[in-house]
Amino acid sequence: MKTSSTIESAVSLLGQLGLLSDLPQDDLLQLARETRYEKAARDAVIFYQGDECDWIYLLHQGKVKIVYHDEDGREVILEIISPGEAFGGGVLFFPNHPATAIAMEDTVLAKFSAQNYAKFLLDHPMVIMKLLRMLGARHLSMINMQTLAGERVERRMAHILVKLATRLGQPGDDGTLITLPMSRQDLADMSCTTLETAIRTLSRFHNQGLIETRRGGYIVVTDMAGLEELTR
Repeated sequence: MKTSSTIESAVSLLGQLGLLSDLPQDDLLQLARETRYEKAARDAVIFYQGDECDWIYLLHQGKVKIVYHDEDGREVILEIISPGEAFGGGVLFFPNHPATAIAMEDTVLAKFSAQNYAKFLLDHPMVIMKLLRMLGARHLSMINMQTLAGERVERRMAHILVKLATRLGQPGDDGTLITLPMSRQDLADMSCTTLETAIRTLSRFHNQGLIETRRGGYIVVTDMAGLEELTR
């Protein structure tokens, strides 16, 4: 049984999520009673591709990557989930998760059952509108990546960096810092290329003055307009 202090803490957490931030306190209290909170360490699997969609997930802290494994065992990063976003196949009422979710850093998750989710949406149509906008933007991004699949690696990589800088960027005097450390393999997976090609492409971008790299896997986009030009 949840204590009153636990429920109050849950209401506070839910209120910080972008999807639920405009809801009245009483409505948050209703959902807080049904919400569980979990921590996932870096590289921990939250759910696997093919698992049943029993839970709806909201990310409170950290970053999560959505990964698809093809028939050859190749890992393709489909999306990066940021705090305040819902994720998992259950969000769209899929019976099974179409991809795997992996914590990219230590994370805090909020989750509630798919059954409670359906009931809550029916009672709160404004949340449905926010959810549709969020999922629509994510779907459009995936369509754009599919469109670029036959294009040159430079164009795909530029698209990925612009997307990361837009969603996770922190403006500074020397450019826009992508606040999530990304390994060269992560970027290779996201742009559907080999590690060697990703390294050469990033080196070329660096020499062209488009990006700077920092220790720990961080990237600073120093010429956003130049990168955006490469995506066209």
